[in-house]
Amino acid sequence: MITEKAILERLRSCVPLNSLSQESFQRLCGEVSVEHIPTGTRLFSIGDEDSSSIYLISGGLELLSSDGGKSTIQAGKDNARYALANLKPRRYNGIVRDPAQVVRIETNLVDKLMVWESTSRDSGGLVVDEFDTDSGDNDWVMRLLQKRVFLDLPAAHVQEVLNRMQELIVRDNDTIIRQGDPGDYYYVIREGRCRVLRSVPGATAPQVLAELSVGDSFGEEALVSRNPRNATVAMLTPGRLMRLAGKDFVELLEQPVLRWVSPKEAAQSVKEGALLLDVRTEQEHTHNKIRGSINIPLQRLREGTGKLLPNARYICYCDTQVRSSAAVFLLRERGYDASVLRGGLARLMDLFRGRPNSNQPQP
Repeated sequence: MITEKAILERLRSCVPLNSLSQESFQRLCGEVSVEHIPTGTRLFSIGDEDSSSIYLISGGLELLSSDGGKSTIQAGKDNARYALANLKPRRYNGIVRDPAQVVRIETNLVDKLMVWESTSRDSGGLVVDEFDTDSGDNDWVMRLLQKRVFLDLPAAHVQEVLNRMQELIVRDNDTIIRQGDPGDYYYVIREGRCRVLRSVPGATAPQVLAELSVGDSFGEEALVSRNPRNATVAMLTPGRLMRLAGKDFVELLEQPVLRWVSPKEAAQSVKEGALLLDVRTEQEHTHNKIRGSINIPLQRLREGTGKLLPNARYICYCDTQVRSSAAVFLLRERGYDASVLRGGLARLMDLFRGRPNSNQPQP
């Protein structure tokens, strides 16, 4: 195994990482880790459609094609500077032949960093080199670009989001959004920390739902659902926020990000292993539910994602598709595979009515 300095040097020579600015490369390295892979491990298989680019840092690997062809990749050689069998679906089985060290990086993240740098310099938009990198000021951008929502967006949309954002200077205890107010902006924390609170009838004090820090975002639920804010967000420290106007949010984020499925498509997906997620209240779910569905109310979804399986596919529904749209945006922002049921619960129940009971819906 090689030293940390040698790992960084080899990674820096890899293609296309060698095209990134030094600042972007350093921040990218701060978000990835080195995996130690023993001999004989199948690193990937023919047909895999994962979203990672895998770089060989030390050791050796064999690429085996379906027709019996074989080639060897050895760390430190020129062919190891490229991501391993990176065309998707993968066309080779990758078998580790010598104990290896590899680094996995989201392919879309690298592409977006490259597009972002080039278009920023050409257009006068946000650019890495303009930030005071010693202060960590660019951490919010890196964290934003790693959200699944932004990884899945076209690069031009990502750049436009950054270009249209406005900076907001805030003070300790400033209230940024207030429960019950209409949605107007989507916010990303550039500097500082804030607290999310919700007032509950009968409670003497608001309930603290979460604390957010650099790179975290809020305000999307009201924009997607077109409902009033369901929580208050107040600053815990002085800081800076970046905000995106509601109309720009809908154009650049909501419309490209939301995935929709018809009731028949949802029923077929459930047959193939997808899970139904009811985002109505517990009372609504108990009164009128599909057997085997999961219930996490939209108001508790931020703190309730720990109950979800990271690799499962979810079909989100409510009565009207309003709350489920907001739920899908939140879930996709956090890396879950989620879709909105088009038309709401009533159309889906017609397909499930009279079906046998089981732990999972049986369309």
